[in-house]
Amino acid sequence: MPTEHYQPANELQPILKDLQEKIDLFSHLELSQRHDALLKSFADIIHMHYSLQRFFQVCVSIPVALGKLHGCFYLYGKNNHLQCVCDSRYGLLEEPAPAEDGIVPSVEAYDTNNKRIYPLFPNNEGKHELTNNGASADTTEPDPYFSPNSLLGTFVIFPLDAMTDEDRRLFEILSGWMGHKLNNRLIAEHHIKHLRFLNALGRDIGHNIIIPNMYLKYLFRKLEKQIIMLKNIEEKGEQLALQCQKPELCRELVHDCIKEQQELENCHQELIQHHNQISMFLESLFREEHFTRGHFVVQPKKTYVERDIIIPQLELYADRLTNQGITIDKPHNMYEQEYPLMVDVGLLSQVYANLFSNAVKYTTEIIDHQGKPRKEVAYGSEEVDDFPKPGVQGIKFNVFTTGTPLTDDEISVIFQEGGRAENAEGIRGSGHGLDFIRRVIEVHGGKAGCEPSDQGNNFYFILPLSADGTNE
Repeated sequence: MPTEHYQPANELQPILKDLQEKIDLFSHLELSQRHDALLKSFADIIHMHYSLQRFFQVCVSIPVALGKLHGCFYLYGKNNHLQCVCDSRYGLLEEPAPAEDGIVPSVEAYDTNNKRIYPLFPNNEGKHELTNNGASADTTEPDPYFSPNSLLGTFVIFPLDAMTDEDRRLFEILSGWMGHKLNNRLIAEHHIKHLRFLNALGRDIGHNIIIPNMYLKYLFRKLEKQIIMLKNIEEKGEQLALQCQKPELCRELVHDCIKEQQELENCHQELIQHHNQISMFLESLFREEHFTRGHFVVQPKKTYVERDIIIPQLELYADRLTNQGITIDKPHNMYEQEYPLMVDVGLLSQVYANLFSNAVKYTTEIIDHQGKPRKEVAYGSEEVDDFPKPGVQGIKFNVFTTGTPLTDDEISVIFQEGGRAENAEGIRGSGHGLDFIRRVIEVHGGKAGCEPSDQGNNFYFILPLSADGTNE
């Protein structure tokens, strides 16, 4: 029976053409059996591991496998500099190292200082002249990983005098593969971070919006009780209208009305403050930029932290602190010494909301150095030197709560998602608040931490100051 001949679909013709070009290319390559096997081994093993660090290790191991060469892997960082992340002599570097002299961004491979430098691009076709930031002149994407002509890094082989022509042909091919595989991994890592941020943002909304809204329900119930009380007074007034011979009861009625009216007004004012806070939190958490960029995007404005953030938040938590028997130690001179900082008011307000919320839940009574009971929360600020780097000044904000000091192990986990200390057992909470604080402070260029003492724990964060007294 004759075999029917099938023609490939027209849409496959460009792909078949590319395949034929690659077949011709590899057919004419003069590679030894070991070089050819090494090329195939790289293509096979690189699909077995998806970790970016593992990818670096595999790449720098290729020249070592030849028995006479070493390799270094450089990434082109956001600071527009090449930085070494892995070296076959030292392995993965804990901190990226600056590029050695002569290793610079380039479109084509070149030799320098007895080294061969291969630039890594997402796509080796259509390279253009690089601009001063490492991207090609026609790059329009804001993120270089999504632009086919952006420099991603370099692969360095040395010593050059030990390389053969066959080695050069091998690494010419491998560098093209490395650039493509690197781009895929960078994109994957970018998307994973984006998804993690969105997941955390969902928790932020639950922790900072939904839970506070439960207190809003309590305020509404409180308001409803006040309304019922006023109705009862109204009924009492109708009865007394028929008994005008008892003026003392009328005066009592007036007094009760005034008292309930004041309570109602106070409750109404508290509702307004709570609504304003929730509205501000919603605005700061639901910004479109957070979702499109995959991380917090701050909208800084000049702010006096105590006046504009701490005091409004403390007023909202004052009753809850008082109900728990917690006194508030306010600094006497913070405002006079305070610098106007460039901060995101909405996000930083949520930092203090989380700190004061934790104070309500975890502050416990201790016996102070004078033998007196003390159950207290205190806040303040102080200047610090050499933050975030030597010669630069920062400002440290503190919120201290009395209680059992945290251990080093507890401090190491409480600023991570889901991390809670032992004293949190039996207390409702998600372990999300301090993780949220850490992320907000880091996006402001600062750092957050905790300092235990024999009297309790000081939760702090440090923000950098510029020469003009702001962190702009």
